[in-house]
Amino acid sequence: MPPPALTVLGYSEAAMFLRRAAGADLVGVISIHGRRETGVEAETRRRLDLEFDDVEVPIPGDAMSLYRAISRKRWAEQNGLHEVPPTSSDAARIIDFAEAVRGLDGTLLCHCGGGMSRAPAAALICLTVWTGPGAEVECVQEVAKLRRGAVPHAGLVRFADDLLGRGGNLLSAFTSHRP
Repeated sequence: MPPPALTVLGYSEAAMFLRRAAGADLVGVISIHGRRETGVEAETRRRLDLEFDDVEVPIPGDAMSLYRAISRKRWAEQNGLHEVPPTSSDAARIIDFAEAVRGLDGTLLCHCGGGMSRAPAAALICLTVWTGPGAEVECVQEVAKLRRGAVPHAGLVRFADDLLGRGGNLLSAFTSHRP
């Protein structure tokens, strides 16, 4: 049985999507939001709520990415904000959720604040789980079709590559096909 169809949207678009009849075949929702954001309300038994912000996860051994992350954290603190980056555990929860909805007929909605980073990364992880090893490039290309201009969150993609044992193939497909 084919996996669910994926829809990748920002918060406002997701709320409108759910109000329309198109939301009727909903099999689940992956809702990603930071402390200052909210997830959409949806009538579905299958829902994954993750709370983290769209902030960079430093690349191990990369001094520049560590510098950017520290600078962003310092800026946030100076402005009274507490931003939380995604963790490997968040990617693992997306993987588990993708496995749980794999054979369901309908639409899986992935949404975050703007629909441009965190939700596309969740969709990419789901596609990667559903297609199995060797289809990483096709998964990246499919997400690009689902959400034009989206740049999936690199930290989540990196975590998923590791957790799924892709040996860098997902990360390589992602970095090779970035807009």
